This record gives sequence, structure tokens and C-alpha cells, in this order.
Amino acid sequence: MASNRYRSYVQRLFLRYTVAIILFLCVLVLAFLAINTKWLTETESLRSSTMLAGALEQEVAQYKEGLDALVNDDHILAVCERQTTERMANANRLLYGFINAREIRGLFVLVDAEGSILCSNLYRDNRSIFLQSSLFKSLMPEMLEEPDRIFLVPSRLNYSYNQTADLLLGRAVMDGTRTVGFLFFDLLDEAIYGVAGKYRLDDVVLTDQFNNLIFSVGRQSEASMGKYRVGSQFKKDQVNQIELSGKPYLIIKKVLDNGELNLYTLVSVSFQRSLFRYALLFLAMVGLLMLITLKPLTLLITNKNLYAIEELRRSVLEMGKGNMEYALRPQVFEEFQELHDTFRSMVLQQEELQKRNSELLERKRIMEIKQLEEKINPHFVFNVLETLRYEVIIDPLVASEMIMAFANIMRYNLYYRDTIVPLRTDIAYVKDYLMLQKMRYNRRLEYSIEIPEELMDCKVPKLVIQPIVENALKHGMKNVESIHVRIAASLEQENLKIMVEDNGAGIEPEILDELVVDLEREEVSKEHIGMYNSHRVVRLLYGPPYGLEIESTYGKGTRVTIKLPANRGDEHVQGADR
Repeated sequence: MASNRYRSYVQRLFLRYTVAIILFLCVLVLAFLAINTKWLTETESLRSSTMLAGALEQEVAQYKEGLDALVNDDHILAVCERQTTERMANANRLLYGFINAREIRGLFVLVDAEGSILCSNLYRDNRSIFLQSSLFKSLMPEMLEEPDRIFLVPSRLNYSYNQTADLLLGRAVMDGTRTVGFLFFDLLDEAIYGVAGKYRLDDVVLTDQFNNLIFSVGRQSEASMGKYRVGSQFKKDQVNQIELSGKPYLIIKKVLDNGELNLYTLVSVSFQRSLFRYALLFLAMVGLLMLITLKPLTLLITNKNLYAIEELRRSVLEMGKGNMEYALRPQVFEEFQELHDTFRSMVLQQEELQKRNSELLERKRIMEIKQLEEKINPHFVFNVLETLRYEVIIDPLVASEMIMAFANIMRYNLYYRDTIVPLRTDIAYVKDYLMLQKMRYNRRLEYSIEIPEELMDCKVPKLVIQPIVENALKHGMKNVESIHVRIAASLEQENLKIMVEDNGAGIEPEILDELVVDLEREEVSKEHIGMYNSHRVVRLLYGPPYGLEIESTYGKGTRVTIKLPANRGDEHVQGADR
């Protein structure tokens, strides 16, 4: 029967989990290597092959488009009709410009109807090689029969001076129905090699539709008569495995230019296979070593952890006695140090929370007194009563509405005791306040409230918006004929943002800086007491991430944003008196 001691339990548990982890890691490594060999390598090969095929096809298409345009160019037709120095220079500039603009540069040859070269970037010795080649002699009759066709054939002419080219494109130059010349482009071998070298491929083979070899990086599989027999058995766009010279490769066939060209790309997988074999050997050696050292390692680790647990228990007892400065010994594991620090932080946070709750209760008492002073002050009451006196005479219906709004304000201030209220409740209060102020200021004041209905049930502190609106009217109307106050709300992730903005006088930069600093102080000047109370209440209820943000441009207006947790209700209030 197994021992029920904690030490024995930990040792058994450690052994089981260690063995399980070792086995899991072995399987994971083997699976990763297998996936790398099979999937990642194939995916990368296919991606590289597709990109290379696209690049080559684009270049061939550009050469064909160039041929179509150049054979109808006035400079080309002119030099074919009559060979003058000026016309030949113009044609040369045109052809050089086209060649130099291509990623795959090539050789150009412009031949008249009699078979004489008019313009070319071939070296002089290579021009005779071109004219005397069987390729040129066989193409001439075919091009005469099909003057509108663009011919694309392997060239592989034995040029001198490193002007080796692989792929020849040509078309007849027609003046109406009469053939006046022939234009050829022969793509340089080194230019094709440069494009192919951009991709992680071990070999690249380009053939025509009959598998006649055009270009090859390795030329390892070239058969007799210039044929590439290796790839003819494969279908396009499929990853296949092949053995060449005793080495494994992945081969992919791509069909280009509507079937006129075949592209074969090869990637060696010898390294991946060797890596897999070495990984198996390595894992076997590591597994054997772990089995030998596992038992003494288990004893060492468990003893160390038991010591750490005892040290952690001692620290908790000390902090329970009030000794918050107790520190774990240096040899304790980091995880236990983290537990110690976390527990200590929790104790300190609890103390801070108690302190904050006490401050919240005191602040609430003071705020209610200040709110009573601010909302029921003689200036506001006298202004409302003075406006009522005139409205009773002029429009009794409007006067009745003002009395109802004023009564709602008084009731909300005096008798509505909840700290946290629905947004619609506070907005209703703000609407009554703005209506009364509208009666006072008439055309000087316009306001709008743009709050989606789905946000109206969000919980907000009582009287958090009105002081901001009051501040906007008090300071924003200075030196302006009229003001528009806009109240809006939006939901951003987990935050409710209530914006009060106006187009009033704005705040001077130095005063704005002082106001931002004042919001974070324990005390603030009486001029900003309303805005400070709103900010402080939000901070006390929800913590430092929330509060007021003030933006203002002097002479253009001010925006105050109240940031609150969205749809949290009272459950996220830190110590509020509900």
C-alpha cells in the first residue's frame, strides 16, 4: 500500500507527470518533424513554385505584348522599309529601352525581309551565328506563313562572349499585307537564373510544351536530344516525390503561357529525412538518460519544494500577526516568492480598500452638502423665478413646464438618495436643467442629447453629468453670442464614454493644464468644484482607470469625456453606499 505522506505523494506525482511529459514531448517533436517534412516543405515548395511561375509567365506576357506593339511601331516599320543611320538609331533606342525595362533582360534582333540584321544588341560574331543557325532558317518560312503569330521556341544557340540565351520569341513585321522584316527577342540565361535564384528551390527546369529543354539551374536530368523526360509523367500543380541520383526530391509541374511552357521545380528533402533520423536517435538517448537520473532528481526537487512550502507557511503566519516586512529566504523558488508577494499584495489591497471605503463615505457626505449648496443656490433659484415671473404673464403653458422641471430638479437633489442610478435617470435631470437654462438664455443656448437607447440602462453615479454641463454654460458663454451643448454617449469595449462638448469660448492652454493637474489633487479651487467632484466620485467608485478627460481649444470649444465601466451596475462599485 502506498504511503499517504505528502512527501511520498509528491514524489509519485512528480514521477508520473515527468514520464508523461517526456513521452508527450517525444511524440510532439516527432509529429513536428513529420509535419515539417511532409506539410511545411511541400507548402513552401508549392508557394515558391507558384511565385516563380507567376514571375516567368508575367515576363513572357510582357515580351509578347511588346512584340505586338513594336512590330507596328513607326520607327520599326521605317527602318525595315529603308535603312538610314537615323532610322536605325531610333529603332535601336526603342528596342534597348524595351529590353532594359524587363526584369528578365534579353537579346533583340531586327531582321529585314531578305534576312539581314538591321538592329541588334548581339556581338558581331554572334550575329552570324544567329543568321546561320538552323533555328532561324526554320522559323523564317513559318513566320511568313503565320505573320500574326508570336513564335516561342527554345533557342540554346552557342553564342560567344557570355551572351547565352534560352528562350526565343519572334514575330513578323508587316506593312499592310507585306512582310518587311522579323523581330526576335532571345531571353538571357543569366537573367532567367537571377529570377529563379530568388526562390528557395534546388533545381528549376523550363521546357516547351514538347518537353524540349529551355532552361535548367542544375541540368541534372537533361536527357539526350535536349529532352527533359523526368517531369513528363507528372500532372500540373501537384507535389510529387522523385529520386534523382539517389537523392529524394519534391517535384512540382506548372504549365505556363496557355500550355506553351512547362516549369518544373525541385526541392531536396534529404536534410529533412536526415534530421528525422537524428531526432529519433537523440530522443532515444535523452529518454534513457532521463530514466537513469529521474529518481534522484525527484528526491532533490521534492525536498526543495517541501522546504519552500514550509517557508511560505511561516511567512503567511507572520503577515497574519501584522509583520508585513517578513521576507522569504533567497533559496526559495520563484513561484513561492510570487505566492508570498501576491498574498502580501492582497493584504495591502484590503487595507487600501478599507481606507478607500472610509474616504468614499466621507466624500459622499461632503459631496451631498456641496451639491445642495451648488444646486439650490440663490443665483439659480432667482434666475428661474425671475424667468417664471415673465413666463406666467406671457405664456402660462411654458411657465407650467418650467415649474414641473424645477420641481423635478429639486426632488432629484433633495430626495433621490441612490449613489448609482440608470443613465436615463440622470439624463432626465440634465434635460430639465437645460430646459430651464434655455428659458433663461433663449437663442444664446442650443443643446442636443445623442445617446443610443441601448445605453440608457447603464449605471452611472448620480449628478455626474450636470456639473459638466453647468461648467460649459458658465465658462463657455464668455465672449460668445451663442453656444451649442452636445451630450453624447458611446460604448468602447468595456467602457462607457459620456461626452459633453460645446462650441463656446474654450479654455486657455495654461488654464487647461492647471485644471488637468487640479483634478488629481486632494483639494481644488471653488471655481472647479463641480467638475472636481464628478471626477473624484468616479475615481472613488471605480478606481484610477476611470474619471474625466478634458480637451479644449481656446476660442473653439471644450470637450469633457466621462469614462465609466459599461453595464457594470453596483457590483463593480468600490465601497459605494447603495
